[in-house]
Amino acid sequence: MQIVTNEDIETIKIIINGFIIENEVDSKERIPIEFMRYLRNANMKIENGALINEICDSIEKKLIIND
Repeated sequence: MQIVTNEDIETIKIIINGFIIENEVDSKERIPIEFMRYLRNANMKIENGALINEICDSIEKKLIIND
């Protein structure tokens, strides 16, 4: 299992883009749930909760979901 830290900027970018390509999320509330599933399938783990929140916020901004 790969553990992703704050210093893994390139890996984080790849994770975000991979998640956006592979998933069709239709609400902000579903992003964290689907993102955790994506990480589990990719055999990855995020180092801490704050980083997960930052990544989910970045995904939300890129998706521009209107709720």
